[in-house]
Amino acid sequence: MKECKLIGKIIRVDGECSAGHHVGEEFDLTLYSEGTNNSFRAPNVCGFFYNALFPYLVALQFGGAFPWEENKDEFTSGCPDRQKVTIAVKRVRK
Repeated sequence: MKECKLIGKIIRVDGECSAGHHVGEEFDLTLYSEGTNNSFRAPNVCGFFYNALFPYLVALQFGGAFPWEENKDEFTSGCPDRQKVTIAVKRVRK
């Protein structure tokens, strides 16, 4: 597995987000780093949203890709509250 970081950016908010997320907000969503042999704590993301993102983060962190995404190093996802908030997550290889 090649070392990478996962960077998420809020790209859309429809209406008001109860967790206060806003367009342009960025998060380091990296789950694990071989270099330090550490796993990381969840960033300051709404717990419901993070729970929905987690399986996709695991796949991207460990080399997976999503056939429906044009760029195999990225995915977009909406929050479980009627897709009010949309995040784009990018795998950045080191």
